[in-house]
Amino acid sequence: MGNKLKDYGLRTVKSLLLPIIVYVIFVIVGNERFGSSRQMVTIARQSVMPILISLAIACNMSIGMWDFSAGGVVAVASIIGGGIAKMTGTGIPGMIIFCVIVGVIMSAATGLLYNFMKVPSIVLTIGLVLVYETIPFFVFNGAGVLISGKMTKLALSPYCFIVLAVMFTIFYIVFNYTPFGHNVRALGNGQLIARNAGLDPWKTKLYSFIFGGIFLGMAAVMNLSVNGIVKPEANMASVTLVFDSMMGIFIGLFLSKYCNLAIGVTIGTFTMKMLNTGLIAVGFSTTVREITTGLFLLIILGVSSNQGRISDWKAKKQRAKEANEKYAAGIM
Repeated sequence: MGNKLKDYGLRTVKSLLLPIIVYVIFVIVGNERFGSSRQMVTIARQSVMPILISLAIACNMSIGMWDFSAGGVVAVASIIGGGIAKMTGTGIPGMIIFCVIVGVIMSAATGLLYNFMKVPSIVLTIGLVLVYETIPFFVFNGAGVLISGKMTKLALSPYCFIVLAVMFTIFYIVFNYTPFGHNVRALGNGQLIARNAGLDPWKTKLYSFIFGGIFLGMAAVMNLSVNGIVKPEANMASVTLVFDSMMGIFIGLFLSKYCNLAIGVTIGTFTMKMLNTGLIAVGFSTTVREITTGLFLLIILGVSSNQGRISDWKAKKQRAKEANEKYAAGIM
């Protein structure tokens, strides 16, 4: 029992080490322009929507599917779901229901097209971005949607964190304790092995898109609640909604060696949001921020990709040390 608690504590420290390092660096460099409790709460509140998008596409990315259309789904679900909620006068409950329904329908369509066309997911979803971005131009006269102040309550504390806690719990339970979650993990560990074991990859991938649609619908709710107004996107502008989330997933996949994927993705996305805010607080230009963010992610991916080599190097070093000790003991 004691060893299990010690191992759990060590894994927790390793999982939290990255955001702590980023925080400490910007507190030192920022010269009191970064790190206040109020600022951290603001960063946490701004991280809610990217975390929901991260959870939406985490299953897809863990089994090798890139979904650049997620931003388009969020934009369309915000406009259509919010618009229907206004028309029906159903308020926040209606906005949640209709946004989630639209998100699930669109994500299911993406999954069906992926299974039917059998083209690389990155090609399909980039093409669907252009298709999805045109949909809002044909509804509500292309004007987008504007909601009243009362309907934006979910963007405020503590409501936004309640939404995040509920959605995080749903993801955690489904991913860890259901047959679907087991199938996703099996595919992530090796699709050929999973197929030979009798798993249907195409069905699991379709379910993964549908499951992600629930979270994209809730991300649409938060997008609408935060901004109050959402207008149609064009020229693949909706892809920017996905970038922070994808980078958070890369970090989450790296941290999943020490913690659960859901926790790793949440920590990773929050870390990226904190990094971006810190770079702005320090006063870096947009170009420098993009370069720094890219280098940060490159280092994480480099360490993650070479984790096996690092482990082998440590093991060889340990064996050499033990051999030297035995040799010295033999001489004495």
